[in-house]
Amino acid sequence: MKALKLYLVVTMTILIALSGCTPKPVPVPEPAPTTPVLTPAASGLPTAPKSGQDDAWAKVVQEAKKEGRLTIYPSAYFTGDKGQIVAKAFYDKYDIRPEFLIITGPQTVEKVRVEARMNQRIGDVVASGESTTSTLSQSGLTASVSQELPELRDKSVFKSDPIFSPNGDLISFSLKVNGPTINTNLVKLQDEPRSYFDLLEPKWKGKVILEDPRTGGGAGFTWFSALLYYKVLDADYYRRFSKQEPIFWGSGFAEMFSMVARGEAWLSPHAADSTVGYMIVEGAPLKILGMKEGNIATSDIMTMVKDATHPNAAKLFINWILSREGQEVYARAGSMESMRKDVTGFLDPRVRMQPEPQKLLPRTYDMAAIINQYHKDGIAEGIFGKK
Repeated sequence: MKALKLYLVVTMTILIALSGCTPKPVPVPEPAPTTPVLTPAASGLPTAPKSGQDDAWAKVVQEAKKEGRLTIYPSAYFTGDKGQIVAKAFYDKYDIRPEFLIITGPQTVEKVRVEARMNQRIGDVVASGESTTSTLSQSGLTASVSQELPELRDKSVFKSDPIFSPNGDLISFSLKVNGPTINTNLVKLQDEPRSYFDLLEPKWKGKVILEDPRTGGGAGFTWFSALLYYKVLDADYYRRFSKQEPIFWGSGFAEMFSMVARGEAWLSPHAADSTVGYMIVEGAPLKILGMKEGNIATSDIMTMVKDATHPNAAKLFINWILSREGQEVYARAGSMESMRKDVTGFLDPRVRMQPEPQKLLPRTYDMAAIINQYHKDGIAEGIFGKK
């Protein structure tokens, strides 16, 4: 009996010792809560799906790079260093080289017409004034691109509607105010004209140079026809002005203002920051004047030529010049104001019109059609004589 009790005691002791050596179970931690990855729709955030427009534009960019170049007929808007700066910026971004052929508005119209007739299109884009581009549009020589350009999806970023024509083929890419430009070395402050009628004074005889208003489509024709349209001046005024023996300049916009800067003429009645601003900044003795009767406000217009050889590069360039980057490059290069609200103007204080114009006489698409009729009717030739 004693032996049995001893056996039980030893057995229990061993079991207790073994139970103390058994490892305790390791608790399994609860899975850490994970943050679900929400789709924009599930999170309530706005979605930005790739649209068909985006796909179409990506194809335009791709094809434009394959085309590799384009030719622009830019009148006076890309002369000198300004054109080179713009061309380099566009080339650096897209590896597409724009070539500028500087010709007058009337020359542009004729050149595009001849190229279309011969089915040998060289120019892809025209950058010129409203009269020139409106003439091309009404002749069926332009293509509508406004619906394709991403920069035109939100027109609220522009100071005015950039779509100039009803069918969207003419696109405004800058605005400028025109005024008489004088040589400050020859015209002293007290002698500066404040009214267009001051130009009828004897001292201005043979001293005024302007682009020939009889050609139509140029700045000289705009000065003549817009003031006639707004009834600021009339035919009698221009008959009296013709007796002042003005110098009619045929071509070479920049050269004409260089003649004023050199003193070969004292004044040109039509100029803007985009055409003479860079000359003033470089030290030319030029000054743009505000006039009592008002100053003409014009738009620089771009349009793609119908059946252009490089259509995708043309669309890409027009879109880029409207973009924030393109507007900054263009405004900075020309020392001028931008058409966009989100781009600070780069107009040098020396270029600003003095005095500020009392009112603006804007060019419009409807007006362009009417003054083109002035040209067809030969009103300027009737006043100034045949060319």
